[in-house]
Amino acid sequence: MSIPKQFISCDWGTSNFRVRLIDTETLEIISEHKTEVGVKKLFTDFSNQKEINRNQFFGSYLLEQIKKLNIEAKGKKTIIASGMISSSIGMHELPYAEMPFGFQGKELISKHIDLNEEFEIYIISGTKTVADVMRGEEIQAIGLSSVLPQNQSGLLVLPGTHSKHITFNNGVFENFTTFMTGELFDIISKESILSNSVTHASWNSLLKTPFLEGVAKGVANQQMASFFSIRANSLFETKSNEENFYFLSGLLIGGEISSLKNFDGVIYLSASGVLNELYRLALNSFLPKEKLVCFEESHIEKALLIGQKAILKTYE
Repeated sequence: MSIPKQFISCDWGTSNFRVRLIDTETLEIISEHKTEVGVKKLFTDFSNQKEINRNQFFGSYLLEQIKKLNIEAKGKKTIIASGMISSSIGMHELPYAEMPFGFQGKELISKHIDLNEEFEIYIISGTKTVADVMRGEEIQAIGLSSVLPQNQSGLLVLPGTHSKHITFNNGVFENFTTFMTGELFDIISKESILSNSVTHASWNSLLKTPFLEGVAKGVANQQMASFFSIRANSLFETKSNEENFYFLSGLLIGGEISSLKNFDGVIYLSASGVLNELYRLALNSFLPKEKLVCFEESHIEKALLIGQKAILKTYE
């Protein structure tokens, strides 16, 4: 197929949905539409009816949302979809592609479906190792490969709810490990006995000390013996609840990156906003500055689109 002048980017997660009309050459976002109808909710709705099959049910919702993009172009329109859309509760389940895979993503598994005479969709699989799986981050990694060294080795760190550490070498993503850092933080700070001892606060330089204190304990693998001190900090007023919030964050981030103390290569950090500041501080607490590269916000914002375009080009 020839590459279309525009494509529709679909990023369908467990709890959210986003479609964007994209200029293929410039990756300019022409229009965008979001909802909070992730695959989990839509799969529940699908399971509660018997009239139409899963592809049709999900496809109907997708096409209804695409109308909000107000597309004016004529002819067949191409959707590139990644994330949980290819999961067991998504539109069409695909098996995980095996690691390793190249920077262009040719090894990923895809499924082409004609939704109707006007729209076609390419659903992209996730990837797996013997002990781990991911869906969605592999497309971000492909998008970021344009600013990774092509003939060297290193580690790509993607912080988030389920942080990913992806090793690469000579243009190939070789392996990865998932860390449930963000999810554990959410559970501990909201659901555990510590919830009354932590209060969210906007990041500022005064919170650097408790955060790095937590990082040091996490890096030393002392987090299990340190969690309950958060309650003591509150009871004895040795730390404010806001300081406890960032101390807890430091414990978990420190635990995540503890194995990187002995990493011999360069680490490439792809994080936005406060996560960029926190992970940079945590990694710089023990890494030489030349061993850490932090991507610019513009690269991170475009990563998914660059990755989806790369997949689109494999069909030329």
